[in-house]
Amino acid sequence: MNKFQKYEFCIAFKDVLYKIYLYNIIMEEVEGIILVLSCQKHMNTRLKEFKLKKNEYIGWKVFYVIGDLFLKNDYEIIDTNYLYIRCEDSYLHLLKKLTLSIKIIYSIFNIKQGILRCGDDLMFNEKRLIDFLSEKTKPDYCGDSGPRRDFKCTNRECLKKTEKTAWMINYYKKNKSDFNNPLHGLKDIDINIYNIKPAIFGAHGTLYYISNKSCKTIIEHMERIKFDILNKNDFSQNYPYIIEDVGISFILYYNFIDYTEKGYFCNSSNPIAKHTNKFK
Repeated sequence: MNKFQKYEFCIAFKDVLYKIYLYNIIMEEVEGIILVLSCQKHMNTRLKEFKLKKNEYIGWKVFYVIGDLFLKNDYEIIDTNYLYIRCEDSYLHLLKKLTLSIKIIYSIFNIKQGILRCGDDLMFNEKRLIDFLSEKTKPDYCGDSGPRRDFKCTNRECLKKTEKTAWMINYYKKNKSDFNNPLHGLKDIDINIYNIKPAIFGAHGTLYYISNKSCKTIIEHMERIKFDILNKNDFSQNYPYIIEDVGISFILYYNFIDYTEKGYFCNSSNPIAKHTNKFK
């Protein structure tokens, strides 16, 4: 290595050190993020009645996510912890909204553990919430499921098993006006096509935890399909992304990240939060 090459190496090394310094200065370190997914429809209902009492719990910051398809920038933070992201604000696009918000959150914070994903109609028991957040060891993916048991994907072939679903079809039969809302981005979508999903189970979408490892996996997977929730997966030959919690399970199982049943997120007599399903 000649003198000029040594000089170039020193300059490059100093640049790397400076970037590491900036990263540590700019990126606030937090234990995790409590991410409440909502929409403009519920700004004056659910987000008022069920808003958490604090903006932070033992190092876990609280953020409320709202979609705005016409936002000029990728995101905007209003009133400390309302995260508006440039995304469809529809129920159908919930997985896209979640993944984009996670990606943005990781660009702002240095997160030590992961993200607690929450619905906007939950009545929290703060003591139980803090009990869970205080757990030193958490699974990569956990919550409450219908069968109330773990799911371990040892072979991806299980993701090819399909079942019919009318979940989205029935939702939009009751909410036809959503198709006329430009913020929802539903123009020219025939919802009746999307009636086949993987026959798998995982955490209910109302409340679940995903670790840093899981979040990174979800972001990378969604980036590969360009955040297209209507994508028919080449491997499974079904539509795994149209229902958010099914999509999360599919992505994690495809990457051999298991689901751990907790049983006390929403399903017990003394849960972290009660699912009210109010203001539909």
